[in-house]
Amino acid sequence: MSKQKKKNNTPLLVKLSLASFVSILAASGIFSGAYYILEHLQVEIDDSWWTIIVAGIASIIVGIVLSIIVNMYFFNPIKDLLDVTNRVAHGDFSVQLKEKTKKNGEIKTNEMSMLTHHFNVMVNELDKNKTLKSDFVSNVSHEFKTPLANIKGHAELIKNCEDRAQIDEYCDDIIDAVSNLTTLTSNILRLSKLENHAILQPNDFRLDEQIRQAIIVLENKWTEKNINLNIDLDEVTIFYDESLFAQVWQNLISNAIKFTDNDGEINIMLKKYDDEAIFTIRDNGIGMNDEVKSHIFEKFYQGDISRAKEGNGLGLALVKKILDNSHCRIDVESKEGDGSTFTVHIPI
Repeated sequence: MSKQKKKNNTPLLVKLSLASFVSILAASGIFSGAYYILEHLQVEIDDSWWTIIVAGIASIIVGIVLSIIVNMYFFNPIKDLLDVTNRVAHGDFSVQLKEKTKKNGEIKTNEMSMLTHHFNVMVNELDKNKTLKSDFVSNVSHEFKTPLANIKGHAELIKNCEDRAQIDEYCDDIIDAVSNLTTLTSNILRLSKLENHAILQPNDFRLDEQIRQAIIVLENKWTEKNINLNIDLDEVTIFYDESLFAQVWQNLISNAIKFTDNDGEINIMLKKYDDEAIFTIRDNGIGMNDEVKSHIFEKFYQGDISRAKEGNGLGLALVKKILDNSHCRIDVESKEGDGSTFTVHIPI
């Protein structure tokens, strides 16, 4: 199949240059033949004819030179582009075309140079997406494998156990594993819809009330750790996708609770300004170093391995995607051992 393609593509690339060259040879033959015929017939050729003949010969030479230049600077890059496009079509995203730059290093702005540059950018993005897809499948497989192994192991223990208290404990572990799988599946589906540009369904809703509702839903978690919540919420009405924004506050507050020690403190604040509302949540938990902070919005990334069993590394990735799709911004400030602060900017 590849040999057939190669055989068909080669004449296509040189067709115009060959046609041009053949035309030039034909014109040269006509001029030369006319000259020798006239000379053989001993026809006197006046100056005007000599001017025509010389002009014709000069045109032939110029045409040959132009044909070579066009072939070098136009058809050769097209041939290279066709070759690498064929490789990309077969899944090879490592290809790159050589870009022509100015003396100062800037890319030339002519059409062919810009086409080459944009092609390289496209291939780079395809290569990144391929890597991300591979990593995503690998991570999902790992995240499913662990709770499934726990379920299987505890089910086998229950089968051979006669202690009722021990059986209850094993059942609780199975329920927790199933709950983690359910959460993981839901988050993956939400991320998939967002990454495939799911249509947002905005409506007016009270942001402060939605945040209070998220705090109430998570009450068991923060009361269990005896965490003190300082809440200061302005009354704010916004026009966004209400169900998606509910996921933002639940994830951010849950995350703060998870990384705050017992008897800790979390400050939740919502302030309204002329053109935006700003939500801030600060905890006095373990904080993050710069390395962790630079990766926290990546899928499946978990900075604190000791608390990995409490989540699946998709919460903050989901938050970031929702806010990006809604044209909002999230910032994070953190210092290891000194807590973290997440700030969400919401245009009104």
